[in-house]
Amino acid sequence: MNCEKCGSKMVVKTGRYGEFTACSNYPECKNILKDKKVGPPPEKTGEKCDKCGEGEMAIREGKFGKFKACLNYPKCKNTKNVEPIIQ
Repeated sequence: MNCEKCGSKMVVKTGRYGEFTACSNYPECKNILKDKKVGPPPEKTGEKCDKCGEGEMAIREGKFGKFKACLNYPKCKNTKNVEPIIQ
């Protein structure tokens, strides 16, 4: 794949938020494409968001593990820790 801005080759790189595709002509060209994550949709919890009152909380997975987040993101940025399962 070639860069749509300068025509150089695009390469896959890993940053602190995961993989992305960037122009190999960096720093002259700073074109990037964020890779879309492929996977199952977030697992809904049935719990209403206590911050916005409109959204539903869902289980998501991030850099530090699983957490609950409002499905109204980016409008609502409410997050919570997932309670550990006690056996």
